[in-house]
Amino acid sequence: MGTRPTMGTISQNIFGDLLAHLDGAQSKPKGMILMVGEPQRMQTLKRHFPERTGVFFIEFSDLTADILHSINPDSVVSPVMSAHFDCLDLAAFLHQAGFKGTFRAITKGLPRPEIVRNEVRGQFPELDFDMLSPEPVRLQAVLH
Repeated sequence: MGTRPTMGTISQNIFGDLLAHLDGAQSKPKGMILMVGEPQRMQTLKRHFPERTGVFFIEFSDLTADILHSINPDSVVSPVMSAHFDCLDLAAFLHQAGFKGTFRAITKGLPRPEIVRNEVRGQFPELDFDMLSPEPVRLQAVLH
């Protein structure tokens, strides 16, 4: 069993590229991304994905195993917490539905994301789960 990479902040211009896995020679989306959450809020993230990325938005309350299998996403993206569910609820659903792709939760200001990451990975170790923070990378230079 290999180690998983840890979460880090990423610049917004590569946010979608980390999930999309597009082949430049294809004109159709290679990967489908399922965005779970309030569609109005999740729509703002669409600008971070390449044009040819297939993105489907759905509210957690509307998501069923049949819909998940019909969409057949390579990746699922959701907020860590919303008014109606959290990423642990979604991880339990994905596990029960037999989802084999990647699941990424957007931290957006969460002070200690590693606590949530460890909780989800501890309860669902077979789920490819990590967290994303769509904030610009901040580099600290050491001056001599």
